[in-house]
Order: sequence, then C-alpha cells, then structure tokens
Amino acid sequence: MLGSLVMVGCRYSGPPDDPVARNVSRFNYVGTENLRDACGPGDANLIHFVYNCIYDEQIRSYDARELSGTRGAAFVVFAGGDGDLTQGIPITNLLKPWRGERLNSVISPQSLGDLRAALKADRFNGFKPIGLRLSSREFYWVAAGCLDGRSHANAWMYPSQHFKSLKFHRILLENDMTEVAFNKAVPVD
Repeated sequence: MLGSLVMVGCRYSGPPDDPVARNVSRFNYVGTENLRDACGPGDANLIHFVYNCIYDEQIRSYDARELSGTRGAAFVVFAGGDGDLTQGIPITNLLKPWRGERLNSVISPQSLGDLRAALKADRFNGFKPIGLRLSSREFYWVAAGCLDGRSHANAWMYPSQHFKSLKFHRILLENDMTEVAFNKAVPVD
C-alpha cells in the first residue's frame, strides 16, 4: 500500500518547482503516462515537449494547451540546469539555485498553427521509434500530446537524421522568454 501511495505522489502535470520532487517524478513527466491516460474526445488539445540536454546539465519542457476559439495557446516553459551558485544560496531557500525558471505566457494563433504544421512535417504522429532507449546522459526531444481526442507520442534522439531535421523546436524557442541559454546538442562520449 505504501508503494501505491508513493507512485500516486509521483504523478503530476508539469515539473514541480521543488528540484527534489522533479527528480523523483522525472520518468512520469518524460513518459507522459498521465497525459495519455487523460486524453479523450472533447479534451483540450495539449502538446507537451521535453528536451533533455544531458539531464544533470539542462532539462527544458514546453507545454502548449490550445485555448478555446482562435486565441492561441497557453504556453508554459520550464528550463532547469545544474544550479546557479553565482548568486549564493539563501539560507531561507537552500534549493533555489536548482529550481530552474518557469514562465507562463500565451502564444498567438499564428505560432500555434506554425507549431502544429511543424509537428506534421516532423512526422509527430507518423513514425514510431521501436525499442528506443533514452538516457539522461544524452540529447533528445520527446513530444506527447492529446490532439483532437487522440493521444500521440514520439521521440527524436541526437544525432539521428530525424533529430537534425526537426522544425518544431524553432517555434518553441521563438516563444521561450526564460533567458536561459539553450544547450545545443553535441556528441556525447
């Protein structure tokens, strides 16, 4: 029973501000089981992206939830890394250097349309990598979403050709106002 309670406590809809909770629930967040399980006819369109840039160095996530009508999408960006100790560690908030930065905004209908078009070009709901193992020590994108009542998920690992030709990340970065430098993919030893 305790194991069940622990597992329930690990499910959430986005990365928590607490870095300890974020690390404990990382696999549920990247795997997006809760998003898949909650997707059905009539649900709002939601696309969730995770960019792993060697987990200990940087992790980024983007959530775009389509707003009703033609108002665009609620857009949540999270960028976290290995901690910024240059500002010191406040005694009242010992985990502050590792909290990362979260920004809530709204993207325009045009940006949302561009994002959906880019996902189509990137074959988001096309090819499915079978047996792909994603290591926290590598670079990859994971995208999952509930679009038009259907659940979709895909992953692109660096240095594959699919990864190198991705288009959706440009739209995400155009709307990312966190001011946290984006770690570009590089070969990993």
